[in-house]
Amino acid sequence: MNKIEFHAVFQICKMRIFEVNFHTIKGNSSPHFSTSAAMFVRNKRDYKQCGQCQEYVLGEPLSAKAMLFYEKWDKHHLSSLSDDDLYREMRDDLSKLSEHYNYMYTQEYRGFSFQELVEFSKQKVKK
Repeated sequence: MNKIEFHAVFQICKMRIFEVNFHTIKGNSSPHFSTSAAMFVRNKRDYKQCGQCQEYVLGEPLSAKAMLFYEKWDKHHLSSLSDDDLYREMRDDLSKLSEHYNYMYTQEYRGFSFQELVEFSKQKVKK
């Protein structure tokens, strides 16, 4: 199975985002799965929290779907998801997240700039 590398960012609310990645970094010979989260400071000039703070950032009712995804997939953090069925299941779950949250997605792992994330976070939140 051809596993597509990607970087996805989900808008939880105007101040919080959740990121899901499957990409090759540095010396890895194959892509690896990871998640992270971030919360902006009030003026959105920096982060209040970012990185491996998913439980803190996703710990509100608004982020229940993202938290369920995180709880299910965290045990595979930094894994290559070498089993095709596991990879397919992760992609299905990712697709379900996109039904509940605004999102940005790219297959080019360049990441999104801080300014792109700030602008993205200003959208009207999906209900």
